[in-house]
Amino acid sequence: MESSGKLSFTNNYNYVPASFWYHFSAASGVELDAFKNPEIIEGNILGTKKLVETTSPDFVKLMSDGLFHYEFNYQDADDKRVVYANLTPIADNHPWLIKTADLVRRQKQVIGERASFYNVFSPTTLLKWALVKNPDGHYDKSKADEKLADIILTDSENVCQALEVITLDVIKQVKAAVNAGANGIYYSTQVIQDTRLGHADFDEFVAVTDKQVLKAANQLSDTNILHICGNGGARNEISWFENYPASIVNWSVDTEDISLHEGKEIFPGKIVLGGFGNTAKDVLYRGTQSEIQQFAKRLVQEAGADNLIIGANCTVPRDIDPQHLQWAIEAVQKESEGSKIYE
Repeated sequence: MESSGKLSFTNNYNYVPASFWYHFSAASGVELDAFKNPEIIEGNILGTKKLVETTSPDFVKLMSDGLFHYEFNYQDADDKRVVYANLTPIADNHPWLIKTADLVRRQKQVIGERASFYNVFSPTTLLKWALVKNPDGHYDKSKADEKLADIILTDSENVCQALEVITLDVIKQVKAAVNAGANGIYYSTQVIQDTRLGHADFDEFVAVTDKQVLKAANQLSDTNILHICGNGGARNEISWFENYPASIVNWSVDTEDISLHEGKEIFPGKIVLGGFGNTAKDVLYRGTQSEIQQFAKRLVQEAGADNLIIGANCTVPRDIDPQHLQWAIEAVQKESEGSKIYE
């Protein structure tokens, strides 16, 4: 089924849906390993249950804490001199896929009947993380985009081949999550943060793989979310994503200086998601009930209730007061009740 912009899950509401999410571990997400530390999964389940019980979101982003990435599969297990060379797709029963499915099934048990979207990272994101993994298991994320740009500029053919394999692996992850009960995916991608690369490089290495994953997701679900990640101040050319086959689009309105209303012009016929800042400096984290709810109401008024979901730019701080999230969700519902229209 091709994603059309129509949301099956929002048909249950006569108001603008709203939801927020955060990670459930204090450690850096990319360094979490649920295989070595299974308690990460238990924390995820308990955290998901608490988030739903304390904030009453209209839908849930299923966090993949501990399962962000996987060990690449090599044609020759002894040949790992270049992390992206000699790759072959993982098996359908790969432990990463099995654990993903198990996690989704357990998450679904604690969220009730709410729609849910499993977090999936793009092939280029997975590759750049692999490039900066140190022997001690830590990741030098600050150099990830530079390293990826380096090999795109010096070894593009092998990079393309690696991304083709990683894309097939990510599609298998998408299938594992949706077949286990997720209503769709929350697909996180971004422009490679290196000025040596331009629009043509984005199209060749990022967009082509992103669109493959999203098209595969659309065969499984009519609702998938594109997250153009601006976390940590990352900048994206939002217009480069305008033809992506996703029914919902989420980006950092603050980093990109593109409002939800303006986003509707860039993504006509699609549903825009977000509006709130996601840092400890923003009103959602530090505001009073009145400030948060007034901000929520303004978002609905300024963006218009049609084709709108309220959330944040990205993941909010894990130590945020959940009541702040509930205040925002309640205000959105009250402001928009009876006025929502999905084209």
